[in-house]
Amino acid sequence: MKLKMYPTKNFQNSFKNLPSFITRAMMVVFLLASTHLFIYAQTLSLQGILKKANGIALEDGDYNITFKIYVVDSTQFKWMETIEGVEVISGIYSVILGANKMFPLNLAFDKDYELGISIGTQEMRPRVRLTSAPYALALRGSTNQFPSAGQVLADSILINGGIKVNNGVLAKQVIADSILVNNGIKVIGSVSSTGATIQGVLETNQVIINNNGGIKYSSTQGSFQDWRLVDVDDMESNSEEWRLYQTWNNGTGPIEPRRVTPIGPFLGNILQVTISNNQVFKKLFTIPGSWTHMKVKFKYFIIDTYGLGASDMAYAGFSSSALGSDLRVAWNAFPGYIQHTGNFNTTVAVNATNFTGTASTSDNWLNVEMTGRRNGILDNFWVFIGAALDQSVSDETFGIGDVEIWVR
Repeated sequence: MKLKMYPTKNFQNSFKNLPSFITRAMMVVFLLASTHLFIYAQTLSLQGILKKANGIALEDGDYNITFKIYVVDSTQFKWMETIEGVEVISGIYSVILGANKMFPLNLAFDKDYELGISIGTQEMRPRVRLTSAPYALALRGSTNQFPSAGQVLADSILINGGIKVNNGVLAKQVIADSILVNNGIKVIGSVSSTGATIQGVLETNQVIINNNGGIKYSSTQGSFQDWRLVDVDDMESNSEEWRLYQTWNNGTGPIEPRRVTPIGPFLGNILQVTISNNQVFKKLFTIPGSWTHMKVKFKYFIIDTYGLGASDMAYAGFSSSALGSDLRVAWNAFPGYIQHTGNFNTTVAVNATNFTGTASTSDNWLNVEMTGRRNGILDNFWVFIGAALDQSVSDETFGIGDVEIWVR
């Protein structure tokens, strides 16, 4: 664009303190349509023509020119820089505003600005309005605004690759293939994402998803901190550090349990006792971080004639040591012998339900869940799983599998 400053009756009076050959000057300014943005600073390219009142270009030479940027119709400038020794040839000069690190052009450009130019002590009038290149108008709409610094406002964001946010994002709607957030994301409306990696906190309405996997929900009825999964033992390739001890209150051992790979569908891997039904599965779990409750889920396998007698009992609990001096039995059961009566007391039923041990007996399992409170500030606890049976392992026995540890 080309802005021409026409002389007025008061033009010479307003510059009476300037050299005579300048007081009669007139100015034409070209602002390049592009603004150069760098990582640490932004600059503005500026070209202008200085002419005398009679239209003749200002004499060649070097001049000190001061540039000031104001919010439109204000008297206090927001930025100023004096560039010394500006070369003027045939009235034409060219400068880059903001190139001097002492005067960084650190305006947000989120308002309407105008440029004041001075040669000497008096500022030329009128000031030059800073306007946008046509396609740059999309960066400053009524509700969608993308300033060079500060807060970005957007009605909605649609991103195919992903969003990476360091300090948090506040949005009404975000749709992205992936979202990586370091400190936090607060959503007023909705988030739709095929994959999100949260390193901080995702907060939407009254649901908070923490980066440790925990979920907290608050409402007028109160708040609820959901369980988070912290450990899974599927015994896929080994016993996952589960060991057999001689009895529940004896630290003798520990020895490696017998590991049975799946025999048929739906089972998973099984750890079994090796010598005696008095043996107890024990493992120490250490869960760092903030939590007050723990929950253990596991499969308890009932093998051979387990449950045929009324005194066969399964149990599990927590302790602070392998010796079990403070064992707390959190679960127990007297499993029934499913082959005892009814349609399961047939050869066809036995063949269908047997998966380990003696081939002439039925087998089954219980899905167990037990909970406890954290022991003070300790971040570890022992899990015991055992049985009280009235026969030897050759007649009836037990095993465990698919152990999960949850905390909240």
